[in-house]
Amino acid sequence: MSNKGRRKRKKGCSCSGALVASLVLILIVCVLTFTDVLTVLRQKIEMQIYPLNYREEILRASEEYDLEPEFICAVIHTESKFDSQAESVAGAQGLMQIMPETFMWIADLKDENTSAEDVFIPRVSIDYGCYYLRNLTDNYGDCYTACAAYNAGNIVSDWLSDPLYSTDGITLYSIPFDETAEYVERIRHAEQMYQKLYFDEY
Repeated sequence: MSNKGRRKRKKGCSCSGALVASLVLILIVCVLTFTDVLTVLRQKIEMQIYPLNYREEILRASEEYDLEPEFICAVIHTESKFDSQAESVAGAQGLMQIMPETFMWIADLKDENTSAEDVFIPRVSIDYGCYYLRNLTDNYGDCYTACAAYNAGNIVSDWLSDPLYSTDGITLYSIPFDETAEYVERIRHAEQMYQKLYFDEY
């Protein structure tokens, strides 16, 4: 075979290699683009599941009561999923699902002339709920123990004094009520989601 023929074959192999390289490059670009699209889509879905309404009111309460905004959002999401008109079977009401007697007790502590219906006003519900959470956190020394008390009430004090559930009298490494245990876990998870989606800059 002549040298000319061999040169032609080599030239053909070079073109074929360039084509493969181009296809690989296109494939990489497509994969990266698709990955970016999936990331954006996933974030949009997560933001639908974990919405952030009443941001201004939440940030105001965060400053006033020294509670992380993502923590406040997590409690609201777990309690009412940001439904300001929510009412539970047990009678808890508003965004932060405060019982009427607790709501009026907080009004007395804050020395405010508030009516029971004001619990459905988002600003008021957030303010009173965060006031109560701050009170519980100061009392128990841990925000997640405070959440357990927010859900289960004063029985949390009994759990803290029982070595089956607490070793330091402050934190609960085990919660005997399934509902309360699941409640605290939902708050922990929602808090992580709100931090990732909305408050990474804080």
